[in-house]
Amino acid sequence: MHAKQLLIKSILTPLISALLVIFAAVALLLPSGRPREDEAALATGKTYMKALEGRDASAVDRDIRMRVSMEALEGMDLWEKLNYFDTYIMGDSRTGLFIWSGITPEHVWAETSTTIKFIEENIDLIRESRPGNLVLSFGMNDLGMYEFDPDNYWETAQDYVEAYRYYIDMIREASPETNIYINCIIPALDAGIERQPRWALVPEWNEALRQFCESYDVGYIDVAFIADEYGDYFEDDGVHFYLQAALDDWAQAILDAIEEKEFG
Repeated sequence: MHAKQLLIKSILTPLISALLVIFAAVALLLPSGRPREDEAALATGKTYMKALEGRDASAVDRDIRMRVSMEALEGMDLWEKLNYFDTYIMGDSRTGLFIWSGITPEHVWAETSTTIKFIEENIDLIRESRPGNLVLSFGMNDLGMYEFDPDNYWETAQDYVEAYRYYIDMIREASPETNIYINCIIPALDAGIERQPRWALVPEWNEALRQFCESYDVGYIDVAFIADEYGDYFEDDGVHFYLQAALDDWAQAILDAIEEKEFG
């Protein structure tokens, strides 16, 4: 359990019992002439606390954490929220854009020309850091490397999914409480596909990843729209982009996925 969760639990679990005692004491001391709205508020509070008494402890803990988180998030900007949720991002050179965002720089693990093998190479870092939420963003190099080294990379989408399963299991063993998300492969433009024809397979591979995530309790973050909406701002290679608006939209999609997981 992360330090923030432990702190919330250690403070708020005994607080439930304490509040019940307080409500009972206030009920005894409340003058008979007190306004009815005060009595109604007290009755509402007592009803809520009584309801908590009868619930499963884990459900109560989740409810309290959710309420605390929602209150804490008020007034935060996009990047502060991602940091609040202890968000880490691991991936290739496009992921490296987040180093210049509002996310804690040490929470961005990126390397040029890397593939999902980067996960295993840095599994000790994951084990030591134990991220609250870890977003994995690979794909372009994974598709392209097969042409140069077919014995060590993945020909088909199914081959790739099975490799991802292996690495997801590795992360779960190293950091069991980390919520894992797979970012879709942001498509290349025509200029990129001309350089590497296998990049035309991105939609097929994304669909395989989406189905895998649904079946394996992994979050799926779909930001394929970036290529459509911001294609005019891509580099001449048809792959890379350095536009703040695109990065903001990407980050918002990540936050949406995390909040869906946290709050349902």
